[in-house]
Amino acid sequence: MRIEDYTPKHNALASLDLQVETLETRAQNTLSGAKYVIRYSHELQKLVALPTHLTIESPFSHALDYGSGAFEGLSAMLNERTGVPHIILLQARSQRMFDRTLPSIGYSSPITLPDFKQSITDLIAIHGDSIFYLPDQPSKSTRVYIRPTIHPASLTGYGLGISKDCPIDLGIVAWTWPDYLNPKIFAEGGIAAVTGAQRLQKIVGKHASNYGWQTVTHSKLARSLGADELFYLAPYYLDENKQLTYDDPNDFEMKLKYGTLCDGPGEECFAIDKDQKKFVYPPMRTNRLSGTTLQYVIDHMAINVGLIPEERDITLHDIRNHKYAALGMIGNAVKIAPIRQLQIFREKSLVDATELFSPGDMPEKLAQLIYRWDQETRGLIDPSHDSLLTPVDLVRGKQIRRALDNIFT
Repeated sequence: MRIEDYTPKHNALASLDLQVETLETRAQNTLSGAKYVIRYSHELQKLVALPTHLTIESPFSHALDYGSGAFEGLSAMLNERTGVPHIILLQARSQRMFDRTLPSIGYSSPITLPDFKQSITDLIAIHGDSIFYLPDQPSKSTRVYIRPTIHPASLTGYGLGISKDCPIDLGIVAWTWPDYLNPKIFAEGGIAAVTGAQRLQKIVGKHASNYGWQTVTHSKLARSLGADELFYLAPYYLDENKQLTYDDPNDFEMKLKYGTLCDGPGEECFAIDKDQKKFVYPPMRTNRLSGTTLQYVIDHMAINVGLIPEERDITLHDIRNHKYAALGMIGNAVKIAPIRQLQIFREKSLVDATELFSPGDMPEKLAQLIYRWDQETRGLIDPSHDSLLTPVDLVRGKQIRRALDNIFT
């Protein structure tokens, strides 16, 4: 290439204008309703709100190249009894960020836990009711997804370690995102694939590195095989006598015979036993994350639909022998998603399949569990525990929004 090929045909400011225009289009297309984001400003040493497309990042980033970021996933809904938005499990998910995720990666948040929670509620308040409606469904409110992220700032150097004085960035974005999985799952039940992938390392927090190329590849493979999602297996095996062994992770026959479920790429899993009396969830030794939605159901909600929580290994052997009425996936993004069929693949070839229930013929207790979560998070019934819903101050939000609109419009 010639030297002049690298020289812009317009000045640098014009090039920046084009970049901003491109980012604005991307934001409108992929982050519906996200007019503003909240970021920590190192220059001002405080949180600021900016139009989404003006949060321009450098491509030269430790977080991008090494996956060194940390994040959380939250949701907001309109309370259909009061009309006031609320954040779901704000305390539990914020606490996980500050008590588990950040300490395990060695980062200090630039703001306190109370300010972190306040900024999340403020971001929803700034957007008001409008963010809960998709442009093509103006009369039906839906879920808003919230993504806080904390990571080494751009242009702060490379190397696997980061310096003690490396600035840590914080940002929060929220957008209209009704469903992570195909919504048909909630009526018909979905299909989960087992490909032999295992959780071989502990998951001690919501680190970007836990959701890197392997997880993306595994999830994409499951969908290419016709499944809705993938189940990871635990790092150990359980034989007929429930003896636990750590064996060759490449031995597919051992996995097929003695494997036990861990979780999904971005969610936890559970089972309901055959007599529909117990809500069964995997032990922490499977290397699951310890999700907040699952914990809420264990601690507060399962009993309200007549299910007794029990920690137990969910083995492929027991699934094949029809000891469970249903499987499910559970988490902030997937909510409570029923799984009616488990398919086991070896190198993209189906080797085994177990049907737990027929499409549309969901076991009663599973249907009640899904319905109760939906009703509680929409505010249509009282929550099983007060920690579920945190209301948003719309009056405060309108004041902030007016000030922002005066600046940026």
